[in-house]
Amino acid sequence: MSNYGAMYEKQFVRNLNRYMSIRQNIGRRVERILADPYINTEMLADAGGKLNLLGCRSARVDRNFRIVFVICEECRSIPECEYCLCEDLPDKTVVFLTVGPHDKAYSMKGLTEIMQIL
Repeated sequence: MSNYGAMYEKQFVRNLNRYMSIRQNIGRRVERILADPYINTEMLADAGGKLNLLGCRSARVDRNFRIVFVICEECRSIPECEYCLCEDLPDKTVVFLTVGPHDKAYSMKGLTEIMQIL
């Protein structure tokens, strides 16, 4: 049973459709994240000159695939979080930003372009 609500960014949905071969694995991992997003997830940070993912979290789907997300109650307390999309959402919400192979997920390709428009 989920303790948290979910919101899925367009980039996450696009990538979920792109990686159909592991869609079930992604779905199972999403359910575990929604049950407790703090267990077996990694807090991300500023990558030293690269993309600043401070306030975001990462979860492994398999050896190479990652899910990148924010927890509204957590990212609200981190003013440097550039991906806090939680303005009108309850604290107990997880915003799934992207999913994909390690390097592509952490580059947040697609989502960074959307964020620049906002």
